[in-house]
Amino acid sequence: MSADSGASPIAPDVSIGSRIATITRSFAETAVSSAVIFAQQLAAAPSTFANLNVAEGELLFKTLRDLALVIVVTYGAFAGSRLVTRRVDRSFGRRAAAAGFFEKVFLIVASAAIDIAIVMLAWAAGYVAALTVFGELGRMDLQQTLYLNAFIIVQLAKVTMRTVLSPATAELRLVRVSDEAARRTSRLLSLIISILGYGQLVLQPILAEAISLASGQAVSALIALAALIIAIAATLSNRQAVSGWLLETPDQTPRHARVRFLARRWYWPVLAYLAFLFFVVLIGPAERLFTVLVASAQAFGAIIIGFVIADWLSRAVTRGVTLPENVNQRLPLLERRVNGLVPRFLTSLRLAILALVVGAVLTIIGVFDLAAVFQSRLGLAFTGAVASVFFILAAAYVLWLALTSWVDYRLNPAFGAIATSRETTLLSLLRNAATIAIVVIALMFSLSQMGLDIAPLLASAGVLGLAIGFGAQKLVQDVINGVFIQLENAINVGDVITVGSTTGTVERLTIRSVSLRDVRGAYHIISFSSVEMVTNLMRDYSYHVGDIGIAYREDVEDARMALFEAFEQMRSDPATNGLMIGDMEWFGVQELADSAVIVRVRIKTQPGKQWGVGRAFNGAVKRVFDAHGIEIPFPHQTVYFGVDKNGEAPPAFISVRNETSSAEDRGATSSSSISSMPSDAEDLEN
Repeated sequence: MSADSGASPIAPDVSIGSRIATITRSFAETAVSSAVIFAQQLAAAPSTFANLNVAEGELLFKTLRDLALVIVVTYGAFAGSRLVTRRVDRSFGRRAAAAGFFEKVFLIVASAAIDIAIVMLAWAAGYVAALTVFGELGRMDLQQTLYLNAFIIVQLAKVTMRTVLSPATAELRLVRVSDEAARRTSRLLSLIISILGYGQLVLQPILAEAISLASGQAVSALIALAALIIAIAATLSNRQAVSGWLLETPDQTPRHARVRFLARRWYWPVLAYLAFLFFVVLIGPAERLFTVLVASAQAFGAIIIGFVIADWLSRAVTRGVTLPENVNQRLPLLERRVNGLVPRFLTSLRLAILALVVGAVLTIIGVFDLAAVFQSRLGLAFTGAVASVFFILAAAYVLWLALTSWVDYRLNPAFGAIATSRETTLLSLLRNAATIAIVVIALMFSLSQMGLDIAPLLASAGVLGLAIGFGAQKLVQDVINGVFIQLENAINVGDVITVGSTTGTVERLTIRSVSLRDVRGAYHIISFSSVEMVTNLMRDYSYHVGDIGIAYREDVEDARMALFEAFEQMRSDPATNGLMIGDMEWFGVQELADSAVIVRVRIKTQPGKQWGVGRAFNGAVKRVFDAHGIEIPFPHQTVYFGVDKNGEAPPAFISVRNETSSAEDRGATSSSSISSMPSDAEDLEN
């Protein structure tokens, strides 16, 4: 607060303590002067109200009587129109219950437009009646003009209040309150708006014009005092209910401790503000009261708009984003990705709206100028940087979401062409690489828009990358080998490969390593720098190579015919027919083994189906060989005792234990043994 005009200017060489003392003295003097004026006006208020004597009361009655017919016409047209359009409001409510966001907004706007049209129609009817029916033709009294102007202002204010609260139609309500709370608040606000509007815009000017300025001021103070008393009483009686409403959340989560503290004591600043208005009414002129009321209405409107938007965003965060079923079928991960970021964005937007509302309210009450802050050089730079960073991040997110959604759609086997293993691998790598690129580029552009010079950052990143390259040569080699392996299409996810001494199914493939799961379930991670040769057992097609052993006494031609018969049985089986490509190849005798003659056949199969086909073929061969009596040999061993120099074989002694031997040997199992011993072994045995 500045010092009064009578205060002496502060010399530039005065100490800081003296300046503070001068400022505080000026503030105290101004506060005491205001208190004295307030006490004088408060003491003079009863005498001011006493100016309304009997004569002035009769004049007031005559003036009000002249307005009666215009009031009847205006309110009659207004009430009749409201009765006609009430059915339309109910139909709007029924449609809004199942409508989407934009349709609901349209219905709310349409309902408000109908209310405004009704007010304008009633106002026009009153004007026509005042100009043509009552009084001289084409001439309107000042009292009637004041009333009609007050009518349109009051009713438009009520239209705004009804649009926000919608006491009769819950589906069109902008604020999340109960029906009873909406009706009670609507009645209270309508009463206060009517008292202030008609009292200050009609009754006070009429009394000031017809009787005296003091009478008008006394009635104005009385009207404002009555409205303030009603507002204070309503604030105190509903403080608990409003606190519970402020603490309520859509998802039933508890509020923060600071939010709970403010919600339980919301009426303190409200009562302080109402006391300030009472102070303005008693010690200030009527023009100041209207200025404060207009500013209050603007601040209240900003708070209501901000609260409505924040409440809608809160419900949107709780509800999440729900995509149509056909979109979820094509892009099953899109809804989860959107709901992973959109609630955080909406929460940040709520905080930004709260900051703007606070700034608007402070601007309206004159604490500081928000527009001037935004128009300053620092404000323009800040808002420009924030807007640029927002659009960069939004564009990066939309690009990433579109890319990942396209990859998901391309990999979805239920729609379009089924992706091959190579396409699956390359699209997965593309998604990972593109995500990293989008994040890095968006970060660089954002830092640039925030005023940071990214050239040194890029240079430092290059030097750091070079240092990392020298220190992590193995990693660089992994990446380079992985790139060339992918370019040559050597490995895909799902392939069965052999890398070194490890054979397994490829479960994960990155730019640096390949992960295998072997037949025992062990999980192997192999870096590409250690890979010298990759054997892919599932590229384009596969072969089952069968080596079948038959006894030496069997005919090879009979075995060949039996093998083809087993192959034909597999062809007749629907479970295995689709797995084979072409006819079985007969390679002939592969090996003359110790105990069997090995014959070889080969069957061409679908990629990766050779093992299943081989097991099925072995089963069919066993059945056919058994049916034809073809022996599948087991190992045989021929015992050779050798010969001496004369060509004679050494004796083979056979020992047979007699079953009627001695009693201690009874029960023992008879056995025979064949032994080959040198000539002196007989002497040792005897």
